[in-house]
Formats: sequence, structure tokens, C-alpha cells
Amino acid sequence: MSRLTCPHCNHSTLDHLALCQHCKTALHLEALAGVDPHVRVRSQYLAQRYSMILGTFGVHKFYLGEPLRGSLYLAFSWTLVPTVLGIIDSIKMAKMDSEQFEQRWCAHS
Repeated sequence: MSRLTCPHCNHSTLDHLALCQHCKTALHLEALAGVDPHVRVRSQYLAQRYSMILGTFGVHKFYLGEPLRGSLYLAFSWTLVPTVLGIIDSIKMAKMDSEQFEQRWCAHS
């Protein structure tokens, strides 16, 4: 895979990504003219925080475009199971690099 340099922060990033991995600046916007408008850009940091703080209620699942799983977290929020699962999800997201996160949750929704 080829890489390009971000004009804003001068860090090297993969050329197929729409955002710089370091500073989140939009890259080569002229190439985005034909991109599907339903592509969602989600923040890994925000998803991780939602998971850690509001994971009991499944807020992070709704944010990541998984309403069925979010509803299950919400339905069982009176138990400790969604709380534990939210913490586990938060740890998984913390260990995940930005490319993996974008491939998994920033695709078509």
C-alpha cells in the first residue's frame, strides 16, 4: 500500500484513508467527489469513552451503528452483564489501531 504525507501535520498515512490518522485532517477531498455519501466517520476516542462511561446502556453500540446490540445492552442494563461487556469493549477499542477501527466501523452504515 502506498502512503502520503498529511499537509497539516506532515505525518505519513495510508493514501486510501479519508482522514489523517494523527490529526484527523481530511485528505485529498477532490477524490471524495464520487464517494458514497452514506459513509460514516466515527471517532475511536469517543466510541471508547462511551463504552467505558455509558456502556451499561449500550450508548457506544448505538454510536457505532449497531442498534440491535445497543437495544440488548439497554434491555439488560439492570444486570451487571452490559457493564462488564462495555468495559471489555472499551479495552478492545483501546488496543485497536485506527486503521482496524476505520475498517470495522467507518464503512457503510
